[in-house]
Amino acid sequence: MNSPKLSILVITHNQRELLKRCLDSVLGQKLNVPFEVIVSDDRSVDGTAEYMADLQNQLTNGKRQITNLTQLIYTRCNSNDCDPKNVSERCGWNKLNAYKHATGECFVNIDADDYLRSNDIYQAQLDMLEAHPECAMCMQGVLQVNDGAPLETGRSWFPPEQLTNGQILELSNVISKDRALNQCYMIRRHPEQDCAALYGKYFDDTIITLHHMQFGSCVYLERADYVWVQYEKSITNTLQGDDNLVEYGLISLLHTRLIPIFASEFMEDGLGGMNHMLRKLAEKNYLWSLTERTQAAYRETPGRIYRTFTHQQSTFADRIYLRCVRWMVMAYNRFGWKNWKLLYSILINRESAKRIFK
Repeated sequence: MNSPKLSILVITHNQRELLKRCLDSVLGQKLNVPFEVIVSDDRSVDGTAEYMADLQNQLTNGKRQITNLTQLIYTRCNSNDCDPKNVSERCGWNKLNAYKHATGECFVNIDADDYLRSNDIYQAQLDMLEAHPECAMCMQGVLQVNDGAPLETGRSWFPPEQLTNGQILELSNVISKDRALNQCYMIRRHPEQDCAALYGKYFDDTIITLHHMQFGSCVYLERADYVWVQYEKSITNTLQGDDNLVEYGLISLLHTRLIPIFASEFMEDGLGGMNHMLRKLAEKNYLWSLTERTQAAYRETPGRIYRTFTHQQSTFADRIYLRCVRWMVMAYNRFGWKNWKLLYSILINRESAKRIFK
């Protein structure tokens, strides 16, 4: 059996009918190279296992033949094992489980509730990546469609005036200028690294992309054949109110901790979101309402500012500290300061700042 060129990773959780649509589009890809499909299932109890067993039997018995498919793997995981605090951590654990089984030179992710609207998009991305050996990833666009709405109503990422075919995207494009962070529409070269040890349950969409930016740029393919179906209960809608405000206000600190090679870029880009969070909290006299799951997530995250948000109600010391942080962040924004070691020391701790900002 030939080694696969491409590993297609699919994650699912109680989505049997949606998984069928997804896999039909995946197995319908006309690929000129060997490829494998890995379905990682987190605790499904809706008949997903039976469906996958039937599909594997069809392939084994020759009732269904897919050109260049080397294997279809079905693996299960239990995201409870990672002590998750939110849905994103469950998905990160599921993605990590799929990633562990990948053997291809390149890999791509797709969620079970999404699908592809053409049969040649993955080959086109591989061809583009082959033409750009300096790049670690090839990104296509996305067609975002609301649940139940026809494709014609979808919104395409990205408009032609924003990105052009064959454009090389550097780190600045990915983290700030074009916000090309979601992993689902990128094919990546598969570096030999233990992502389980590096990221664990934090192996989510953004971290996957930022991790691979360490190994090269990203080339853009001007097509939007990945259909991203937007649901009311999707991950992006699970954070509301102050949970959403604080999570996105501190997101640059998470990225800095996990991928310190880009620490300065993360801190500079994150100043705007952090300033917005602190301004909104100041308007409420630093009185917040965080769910227990968000407080629990911050209890396991090292750093002074995280400890502040583990309190159900802000203390007097919390309010004094956050006022000082806000003044500091405003000064960084206004005067363009770049001493990230100092700011990180105040937000997290001095030891981490010394280690990251050398």
